Amino acid sequence: MSRFFTQHVLWLIGLVLLLAGGRAAWAQTETTPFETLEFRFSGARNVNQNFLHTFWQQGTGGEFSVATPFYLGYAEVGGAYHRYPVKQFTVPAFDAVLTFAGWGLGVGVADRLRLEGGVRIGTYRMTFDEITDFPGVKNESELALLLHARLAIRPVGPVSLHLGGSYMKVYTSLTMNLWYASAGLSYRLNSPNWLKDFLR
Repeated sequence: MSRFFTQHVLWLIGLVLLLAGGRAAWAQTETTPFETLEFRFSGARNVNQNFLHTFWQQGTGGEFSVATPFYLGYAEVGGAYHRYPVKQFTVPAFDAVLTFAGWGLGVGVADRLRLEGGVRIGTYRMTFDEITDFPGVKNESELALLLHARLAIRPVGPVSLHLGGSYMKVYTSLTMNLWYASAGLSYRLNSPNWLKDFLR
């Protein structure tokens, strides 16, 4: 499962970067920096297996971000939350909160269909449940780097639906490599003039 997922997400990211110079109907709406704001909501699940999953189950949670056209591509800020229950009760369960900023490229591949890919950098904060006999730390924050891709379809108006995947590397003492599959919806609106003036 993880190998299949990995190969296809990397393929999507490569395709986005290859086609980013092309023009399509959706892409033409993003030529003016900060012209629109897109609010993105996703559910996500960790889908790979590594040393982390010896003790913890695969995490499930959600993500929220706001994206706006930038001079080339788009810029975004956002956050994600995942809960990791335990497999073995010698360790505590933990909550993981990611806050990030990112940049990406997108291209319209068909009418109302768009492919995007990008990079993110952020802070990954893990908060462990209280266990009286567990000697580890309660909180830990580390640098995180991500690649992500998504395919979105806009059936009508400002609303779109999307499917995606992401790869995250978290720089703990033993580096964690985590893959996520996600699905959700987005809502796009025109940026208010005061915000466009401020960002420019």
